Amino acid sequence: MARDEPHAGVHAELADAVAHAPPSGRSGWPARQRDARGASHYASASADIVLGICVAMGFTTLLDQAIFTLAVPALRSGLHASTAEIQLITSVYSIAFGIALVPAGRLGDAFGRRLLFLVGLAMFTGFSVLGGLADDARTVIAARVLQGLGAGMINTQIFGLIQDLFTGTAQARALGRYAMAGGLSALVGPILGGLVLASAPPDIGWRLLFLVNAPFGVAVFCMALRHLPRQRLSDRRFSIDLIGLILLSAITLALMLATLVGSAAMPSRRVCFAVALAGLPLFLAWEAVYQRRGGTPILSRSLVGSCGYVIGTIVAMCQFAAGVTLGMVSALFFLDGLHLASLLYAALSIPAALASTASAMWSWRFVRRFGRGGTVFAIAGYALAVAAQGWAAEYFEVRWIVLTYPAIVLLQGVASGLIHAPNQAMTLAQIGQDEGRGLAAGFLQLSQRLACSIGMSWGTGVFLVRASASAGSAVYRDAFVEVLMPILLLVAGALAAACADWASRRAQRPTA
Repeated sequence: MARDEPHAGVHAELADAVAHAPPSGRSGWPARQRDARGASHYASASADIVLGICVAMGFTTLLDQAIFTLAVPALRSGLHASTAEIQLITSVYSIAFGIALVPAGRLGDAFGRRLLFLVGLAMFTGFSVLGGLADDARTVIAARVLQGLGAGMINTQIFGLIQDLFTGTAQARALGRYAMAGGLSALVGPILGGLVLASAPPDIGWRLLFLVNAPFGVAVFCMALRHLPRQRLSDRRFSIDLIGLILLSAITLALMLATLVGSAAMPSRRVCFAVALAGLPLFLAWEAVYQRRGGTPILSRSLVGSCGYVIGTIVAMCQFAAGVTLGMVSALFFLDGLHLASLLYAALSIPAALASTASAMWSWRFVRRFGRGGTVFAIAGYALAVAAQGWAAEYFEVRWIVLTYPAIVLLQGVASGLIHAPNQAMTLAQIGQDEGRGLAAGFLQLSQRLACSIGMSWGTGVFLVRASASAGSAVYRDAFVEVLMPILLLVAGALAAACADWASRRAQRPTA
């Protein structure tokens, strides 16, 4: 399963920095603080401290995502949660994260990143504790929503601080360190989660996976309170496309609610689909009106008019949703269906984390050498690995499923590392203006998160409903294979879009 998806936004920012970096080095601190040599040295040291805070906080939020998957089966049995409640628990974090991205970025520009960073950190840490102490599934759902909002607020301030304090190659190196924190969290998360679940009683283990965020959060909060810059970092006109954000959130929420299962949710599916279908043209019309009025929309005409950007966003949405959904369903299959120990499953998942991190580090050479054609073949390789996982689940004995899993996810990890960063680099390269690149990067992250929330809700619901029809590992096998088929369709959608972009680029290439 793909392990680099949670920090895919890091690659988007890193790609943008590398593609458009001037030859200068570190900017250090705002220009008015760099007049004297001593002040410049102090500012450089302060910028390094801020970068350390950003990397530490990035590691903490991404660690939460990496270990939460392991907590779901134990949480489900501990709270006696229904399938619909589990669907919401697994998906609302991503939708809340995505919703927070745009307004948090605008608010950080207007009021300073320090305030937004501290508020987001307090929310993420405090509601992690609430989730760990919850006595019912609804409290966990609420905690995950507010955690996601806090993480989204933090994420935009981290990227904003790095962009404000560093320029050129120094900015690319800073974003690279943040990306390494994401890879480290993907490696540490399963091991830490498996150890906690293996050593603690079942009803306590999943709670500890929530509470593990608290000491990290408190330590980073104290450092941020002391070292983050207080001044406003931008004098640009304050603009939040609130109506556009509400419309887009309503469309996503309607689609997600349409995937919920259970007697209470089933009758409302048609209504949810109708709301989503009606909301889409309304959202597009409002974005056009808002931009004509001089505001900064979530989705501008320049983005919609760029064929390469639209195709790249489709690739990112399909591949991101497929990878995260596959990760969640794989954990449920191995832990609930095959009754694998959580620590053993974590150990089996390590090759994916190592492979995706290594291939992502090499992906820049890969994309320079092969271009869009390289991502086409990487997506095809990922599809082959997903098909192999389904074949193994359908026909192999349990021991052979377990033995072949590390090799399969190793291929998935290599492929995913070669897909996300190159695709985002090429997608953002389609936008030429500085402001356009900022909007493009923001909408790309937002679209990935919203697609992820819908995919996880649907995949979890289908798997749990089919698996609960009767007991036995054979039922879990059938449920897993059934979910893998639409996941393969998502990957096929990403492949088709990438092929279309590849063909378009080859057609535009000048002939000798």
